[in-house]
Amino acid sequence: MSKSSNQEIIKRYSNALYGIAIEEKKHGFIVKDLQKIKDLKEKNKDFNRLFFSPLISSIKFKEILNIISTILKLENITKNFLFLLFFNKRIILFDKIYDYFINVLSRDKNLINIDIILPVEISKKEVDKIQNKLKLKIKNKTKLNFLKDENIISGFIIKLGSKMLDCSIKSKLDKIEDSLR
Repeated sequence: MSKSSNQEIIKRYSNALYGIAIEEKKHGFIVKDLQKIKDLKEKNKDFNRLFFSPLISSIKFKEILNIISTILKLENITKNFLFLLFFNKRIILFDKIYDYFINVLSRDKNLINIDIILPVEISKKEVDKIQNKLKLKIKNKTKLNFLKDENIISGFIIKLGSKMLDCSIKSKLDKIEDSLR
């Protein structure tokens, strides 16, 4: 499947979820639910392997999803959406659908999501300093998401929508390695 058709699929699923979320006035709950799944996916490799495996039958997946949704207290909309993704063999696109869904919600609220990926956690004081500088440069409301990724070694990566500024040592080393091949 081509990248453009995947992008179209991601948009369709995200917009459908957005429509239902707004209609049912549950967009806040759904965002939290999807974030719970994303966090669990990142923290638990066994969950990741099981939940995103194409080898699991729809019946078994529904059983697993029911258990997970009970434990995490997921909304029925979220549970049904996840089952639909699995049943249509689109669960592998979960992260991208989640990101697009958040962007659609943010645009609706005139809010800009900015992901800042650093190799270490930063203090509240440093977060406030960065937010204040951004307020001077960007007129819209911004939501900063500080993520920790030790793999970038040093430097930072900033993601703003589909744009990315990569000033990490890891990417520089990867470029050097590629040029030596």
